[in-house]
Amino acid sequence: MKQHFFAVWLVLFVFSTLSAQDHGQKKYPEGNINYSVLFNSKNKGMFEPEFNSYVPDADAIKYIKANRKGLRMKIVMGFWCDDSKIYVPRMLKLLKVAGWDVEEDQIVKIYGVNENKQAGFDGFAALHITHVPTFIVYYNNDEVGRIVELPKQTLEHDLVEILKKIKR
Repeated sequence: MKQHFFAVWLVLFVFSTLSAQDHGQKKYPEGNINYSVLFNSKNKGMFEPEFNSYVPDADAIKYIKANRKGLRMKIVMGFWCDDSKIYVPRMLKLLKVAGWDVEEDQIVKIYGVNENKQAGFDGFAALHITHVPTFIVYYNNDEVGRIVELPKQTLEHDLVEILKKIKR
């Protein structure tokens, strides 16, 4: 009887120890993230308010819209990062208003990283991510500029400055 009691106690102890270790660790989406994940029932409270309330500058939007041909963007973000919760939905809103197909993975690719700013997929190290969010702009598959963590002015004005540097 004592052996049975000890075995049950041991199993419960090990289970509770493992549960306690895992309990404090949060799991965040990493790697390629579909646009819809940001606005699903679990995450929309984090991202939808900024998306809905952000009103980008109309003149900047006109410029971005007129010069969007051949452009793509990679967005690297952390679901744990307060800046990502603000600037990622704002960027998605301004791109959408400017006519980008933000739900098309080949036009706007979104990556999630862990709290160490890492994501376990081939090619991630080549992105050289030091801060999140990072918005990487590509023209004809060449990187032409980045907005890292915080915009210098606003997202749309910083994006316009990147687009003005492109030789078309």
